[in-house]
Amino acid sequence: MMLSTLNILLGLAATALALVTLSFALQAAAMIFLHDRPFLLLPRRPSVAILVPAHDEEQNIEATLLRIRQDLAPGDRLLVVADNCSDRTAPLAARAGAEILVRSNPERRGKGFALAAGLRHLTATPPEVVVFIDADCQINRHGIDLLARACATADSPIQCLDLMVAHPDSPGAPRLAEFAWRIKNDFRPNGYARLGLPCQLRGTGMAVPWAQINPDLFATELLAEDIFLGLELAIQGHPARFFRGARVTSYFPDTQSGQVQQKHRWVQGHLGLIRSHLPRLIFQAWKKRDLRLLALAADLAVPPLGMLAIADMVLLAVSLLYLAAVGIRAPLACSAFELAVFAFPLVSAWYVSGRDLIGFREVAQVPRHMIMVMRTALALARGDRTQWVRADRPRTTPQFIRHMRHTRH
Repeated sequence: MMLSTLNILLGLAATALALVTLSFALQAAAMIFLHDRPFLLLPRRPSVAILVPAHDEEQNIEATLLRIRQDLAPGDRLLVVADNCSDRTAPLAARAGAEILVRSNPERRGKGFALAAGLRHLTATPPEVVVFIDADCQINRHGIDLLARACATADSPIQCLDLMVAHPDSPGAPRLAEFAWRIKNDFRPNGYARLGLPCQLRGTGMAVPWAQINPDLFATELLAEDIFLGLELAIQGHPARFFRGARVTSYFPDTQSGQVQQKHRWVQGHLGLIRSHLPRLIFQAWKKRDLRLLALAADLAVPPLGMLAIADMVLLAVSLLYLAAVGIRAPLACSAFELAVFAFPLVSAWYVSGRDLIGFREVAQVPRHMIMVMRTALALARGDRTQWVRADRPRTTPQFIRHMRHTRH
């Protein structure tokens, strides 16, 4: 009886992991076998407000704003919310030509509250489209124009390509983390886009029609407020679309402690939303017969890839022990199938998006990366929880700032 129960439990675990991985495999298949769908843009540019939340960002705010100002059209607004700042963020942003909203409320810390304050500030003269850019991001040339027009064309939230890269001065460039970020923010949403399916919002490089904005929805202390916002908008009938024509780029933290802190926050936020929103999304998808909501639920169910890989290896190890102990092969067959389901999109992602990043040297660093993931998982299992804290970020180079000032118009 006990052996039969263990057999069933191992089979169920393998099946559950395979189901969780299916959306990743589907996205990979789309990237391998399908082409990009055309995204036609309306010629008319809507009125735009660019909202930049900033907490102690004196190192990077000027470069970000000077870059944005190159793309502003007459009538556009550039609003910086200096949120609970203890440095010179506000005066530097004003010097760079932005409209400033100073917010001081230590009891309500976090990006969501800053965004809500900025949106309420815009209600007096609202734009047609709000573009959200983080204070440490650089948007590509004409990115604001392309994002705004894509948003007006689709009449829905738009998420552009959001990349994080290793800073040139950072010791030991986190190439594995950069590859994982490409998978999450480029490979997977682009795969869904080729299937005509929506994507998650990422908090920066996103545009939302004003008619679909509710400032109260933004006012949350959730660590993954960006994904939360995208899910709530999708449930309301406004799922986000992925638009690769615009791009925002930022740097990973340049310290080990900053990287660990950021990883812990992301994982905690993602797992929290899986618990709170996955059942709701599945129910709403069934109730509304909406394939788009089901696709978002499947995408949300995919945990951080490092955790998924660890779960696969644990299941495989247990299945091998089970085979050695009792001679039953079924659990091992199930775990091997699940591992194949996971390996296909991972190898596909490397072939499409990671060959310039991942070689033998990076593969040798995988155990170290897995240890960091396991530490994060164990910390969360112990009940360790973090509040929103700004991660350490590298400084934007002075040469870049001088170049932006010289070319500003």
